[in-house]
Amino acid sequence: MLDTKILKPDYIFEVSWEICNKVGGIYTVLSTKAFTLVKEHRDNLIFIGPDVWKETRDNPDFTEDKFLFRSWREHAEKEGLHFKIGRWNIAGNPVVILADFTTYFSI
Repeated sequence: MLDTKILKPDYIFEVSWEICNKVGGIYTVLSTKAFTLVKEHRDNLIFIGPDVWKETRDNPDFTEDKFLFRSWREHAEKEGLHFKIGRWNIAGNPVVILADFTTYFSI
């Protein structure tokens, strides 16, 4: 007998340079896909992208939420990882982690 059980992942991660960063067409693809996936996976859909607005001004596509994954963020920062966690300001408002990548470049 064939097992027809449908498996559902605990979390889905999507990583792209264009998360909360309007550069090109990939931004449109990701934001459209996010709306569909959030309906089913809610906060278990997590987008990861660069914090490209870090040293300029506030990112209009991102709203930080200091309480979301708070203990995890605090632990990671003790390990030297710096990022912001919040919501992508698009339909569905998916969870976003924006990584500070500047420490990985030598000047």
